Amino acid sequence: MPDTDTLVCSHFTLTGGLGPARFGFAERVAAAAEAGFGGIGLLAADHARAGAAGLTDRAMAGVLADHGLVVAEVEFLAGWATGPDDPEAAEAARVAEAQIWATVDAFGPRVVSVGELGGPEAMPPPDVVAERFAALCDRAAEHGTRVAIEFVPWTGIPDVAAAATIVRAAGRRNGGIALDSWHWFRGNPSAETLRSVADRVFMLQLNDADREVVGTLAEDTVRNRRCPGEGSFDLIGLLLLARDAGVSAPVSVEVMATDHFALPVGEAARQAYGSTRRLIERAWH
Repeated sequence: MPDTDTLVCSHFTLTGGLGPARFGFAERVAAAAEAGFGGIGLLAADHARAGAAGLTDRAMAGVLADHGLVVAEVEFLAGWATGPDDPEAAEAARVAEAQIWATVDAFGPRVVSVGELGGPEAMPPPDVVAERFAALCDRAAEHGTRVAIEFVPWTGIPDVAAAATIVRAAGRRNGGIALDSWHWFRGNPSAETLRSVADRVFMLQLNDADREVVGTLAEDTVRNRRCPGEGSFDLIGLLLLARDAGVSAPVSVEVMATDHFALPVGEAARQAYGSTRRLIERAWH
């Protein structure tokens, strides 16, 4: 069953916005630990910004150790499938991937989330995508980590079926799927597909949303992702489906909403943890 004993606080849940974090690394770690989380997510770009500001990897590791937390997931790599077809994009993807591995080497996360944010027209043929994902997994293995495709409804990898097809074709043991509840419910959920790839789900990310999409899907996903249990999604049904299918992944909480970003970091952590814990208790009991 999903590992709900130790919850992970995903990166954007405590950043106070979508750009550079409004709160420092130490503040976020302390808030997550005080709320009850056992791990955090970290954006590789945020790690790079911290280093540029003078915060060393050793200092960051010390902050984590002082609070009993680990970096459980690193985000987010795009361009691995589409970038190689364009020299400029290929260079951008190479630089981004190098930072991903630097973050992985510094903190030893269980999984790296990857995906593609362009539309279906930007995707190479399926066999090429699978080949490039396999190569990415091989590079990840050199750094001792797993790679999880996060499907996103309006992109070239829009749903769990598309992600599963790539993962199966690539055939790498460290290649799998990140199942985000917003992408699941706003996209094309398939219980049958989830059951068929349950052992390849490497991370289960929980969040909620209103019944109606506000603006475009891309706008809704970064402005209106609510704390679990505070929206319209059948998250209890998703947890039970994941349990019965045999998913054994860690559970991460990813809240991205304008009102949530405005909260003090401690309150943001408490709300995210408390609402998720209450939801899980209702699901299991």
